Amino acid sequence: MRLQHLHIFNFRNFIDQEIELSPGFNYLSGDNGAGKTALLEAIHVLARGRSFRTHRIGPVVQHEQNALVVTGEVVSDEGMLTKLGTQRFANGKTELRLGGEKTAKASALAQVLPIQTLLPDAADLVLGSPSGRRAFLDWGLFHVEQTFLKESGYYRRVLSQRNAWLKHEATPHSSIEDDPWFQQYRDYAIKLSRSRAAYVKALTEVFKALMVELNGNLEIELSYDWGGLVSVDEADKKVSESYARDVKFGTTQRGPHRGDLLFSVGGNPAADVVSRGQAKLIASAALLGQAKLLSDRIGQRLVFLIDDFGAELDDNRWQQLVRALLTLDCQVIATSTEELDLDADWVQNLPDLKVFHVEQGRIATLSKPS
Repeated sequence: MRLQHLHIFNFRNFIDQEIELSPGFNYLSGDNGAGKTALLEAIHVLARGRSFRTHRIGPVVQHEQNALVVTGEVVSDEGMLTKLGTQRFANGKTELRLGGEKTAKASALAQVLPIQTLLPDAADLVLGSPSGRRAFLDWGLFHVEQTFLKESGYYRRVLSQRNAWLKHEATPHSSIEDDPWFQQYRDYAIKLSRSRAAYVKALTEVFKALMVELNGNLEIELSYDWGGLVSVDEADKKVSESYARDVKFGTTQRGPHRGDLLFSVGGNPAADVVSRGQAKLIASAALLGQAKLLSDRIGQRLVFLIDDFGAELDDNRWQQLVRALLTLDCQVIATSTEELDLDADWVQNLPDLKVFHVEQGRIATLSKPS
């Protein structure tokens, strides 16, 4: 998929702006606060229905306006054109359109326009909390496993029902046999855990190859911590052991909602031994690994949104990263405060390079694909 045309209306820095993008490498330069990140944010809102910077829509809507609109045209590898649209109101209401028709599901837009972000905080995938790593895994599974969205939805609903029962109806004298939700919770937990573990196993192969390409001296192991919910017998044992705590705190202590993707170096958590720059390199390899899995399994190519291009990595590492992106044939939309050196050797090899300058909410095209 390629994002061909983007129209932004009443979105943060942009009152009314259109941009025609290259199917290859798009580079946007400009001062801090000019609107570069806001453009990436608008694409994220179009594809996923929300900003990557905030869950609140109010700060994203242009001052004194009641709604923002982002529309786009996506072209498939076969040349099929699909129109997408997201309208977000300051009061929280959302209207989504796919192919000119209303849709209630943001996942429908995400399926058509699969985007991946490489932001200045990318290192947090390694250094941050497990919730970000779970979201990373589930994004990948959503795109490569057709049943994942439905199965994860079942798990969340059963988990919510079980937690409500634990909080309001269970007593200190009740036992696991009294739990009306246990069997459904256990079965969905095992299925979801196995899906994640299988995905991590597949990701590990491409991730390690990319780490060699980006930095051959850093050996990272990937694994999935699924809390013992591997089989029916093991799950019965683990959940029974934690049942008293479940009742005490009114919430389920074990399950995929507590799972984690583990990055380790020599048996130690990577977060304890790597620098922030190394962590960003590891995260970049993981993100690229997802892109390769998506391409290999369903033949779909990602749109990569890269903010603050070059931050925390030296020129050599960034050039290696760009080469890996080009190998995957991704569309890239990258921002930077630095102007691009069009005479640099590595820049000469960028396919369909299109360069823009952003200033005070206006986007000017500096050079087009030759």
